[in-house]
Amino acid sequence: MTDLVKPQTTRRSAPNQARSRQTLEQILAAAADLLEEVGFEKLSTNMICKRAGLTPPALYRYFPNKYSVLKELGERLMAEQNKLLQQPGLEANDLESLGVEIEKLLIETIRVTRQTKAGGWIMRSMHATPVLADVRLESHRQMARQLADEISRRWADLDHDLVFQSARLSVEIGYAVVEMVFDERTIDEAATIRMTAELLSSNLQRLVSDQI
Repeated sequence: MTDLVKPQTTRRSAPNQARSRQTLEQILAAAADLLEEVGFEKLSTNMICKRAGLTPPALYRYFPNKYSVLKELGERLMAEQNKLLQQPGLEANDLESLGVEIEKLLIETIRVTRQTKAGGWIMRSMHATPVLADVRLESHRQMARQLADEISRRWADLDHDLVFQSARLSVEIGYAVVEMVFDERTIDEAATIRMTAELLSSNLQRLVSDQI
């Protein structure tokens, strides 16, 4: 049986000149606008070209297909989300503060996603498009590594492998809740975030307590 060939998702060109960078941003802005209007399944390169006022060859200089455009949008959003772990205001010094810290992190992640044009749709496309799954997974692994390193810095005696497993699970649950906030408009957002923070902090508290 012949393996299915995945569409290429690597951007073709890294713009160096101001005009090229402007064209790249036009493409991404048009794609984000269209995502909010039609979703990622109906999105096409022809639609992006028309909205951006570009010819198809101009778009294909940078992106081979719509998946590579979505990948660029996804990488940018997730990079901004992952930066939140580096904010000094999100650091706690004791186990009792973990729930508050995690709650702040979830709130900030949702805020950043909402402030990003088509942020909810970009997250959905990363989750629901198989060819883009690696983008989401690698971003989640990166965030888990950052979180595990921070936990190990605070509690140096912990088994780092177990810490990473716990961090990886926490990141996956956290992002699932962020996605749910965008998809389930009828839920109590504040209560959902608080319950998630309590669940994740309880798991981490148990891990720390069992090993120190």
